[in-house]
Amino acid sequence: MPVPDLASYPRPHLAVDLVALTLGPAGVGARTPELGLVVLRRSDSTAALPGRFVRERQTVKATVAELLDAKLGLRPRRRIELAMLDVYDAPDRDERAWAVSVAYSTGLREDEVARAIDSGAEVIGVHGAAERGRRVTRESLAYDHDQMVTTAVRRLRRRYERSPDPLGLLRAPYTLSQLRRAHEAVLDTPLRRDTFNRRMREFLEPATDSRGEDLYTSATVGRPAQLFVPVRRSRRDPEAGPFPLPREE
Repeated sequence: MPVPDLASYPRPHLAVDLVALTLGPAGVGARTPELGLVVLRRSDSTAALPGRFVRERQTVKATVAELLDAKLGLRPRRRIELAMLDVYDAPDRDERAWAVSVAYSTGLREDEVARAIDSGAEVIGVHGAAERGRRVTRESLAYDHDQMVTTAVRRLRRRYERSPDPLGLLRAPYTLSQLRRAHEAVLDTPLRRDTFNRRMREFLEPATDSRGEDLYTSATVGRPAQLFVPVRRSRRDPEAGPFPLPREE
């Protein structure tokens, strides 16, 4: 069998798009955070996910690192968890060229988002049912980015039914109230406090100081609240746990 001449095959551009989710304030004076999406504005003011074309002989992983640095001004010191969403290859998905996109999702903390905003990004709120074919942002995003975001949010919510802050949107240690509000933001619904606390406690352990004594914070209304950290991954299945979490009626 003759070897095909690969140079004769048309080659699409390969891109990486990033669904970066975070927690942000719901409004002035609000105590409850909301789930937010990091976007950039095109020249026509349309919001779009941070994205980048893969250069010749460059890996997708290297492109993601380059994207975080060049588009969001981030060189994270911690390990950023990346989850591949899907490959988006509709021939007309990008009006600029024939482009295939590999979409990933990740979570950013407050300080990381602040640096991204300094680099020209902004955060828009995410609300509503993340069902296929539906949009979870108030404005439409460029290209097929709405599909990517809906998929990322749907999968993220499944994880937040099972495990305490699996994407690491909060910086540990945190109180149970802080953890519950984070889950309410991701799930976009109020949760029953007592039942939530009981279900999550088995996946948490008290934060301690250098002497092994439990840590508390006074930055809460009322008496000091105990601080917790997730148990080590070696001691639990990070996706184990009951779901769905009980909602407030």
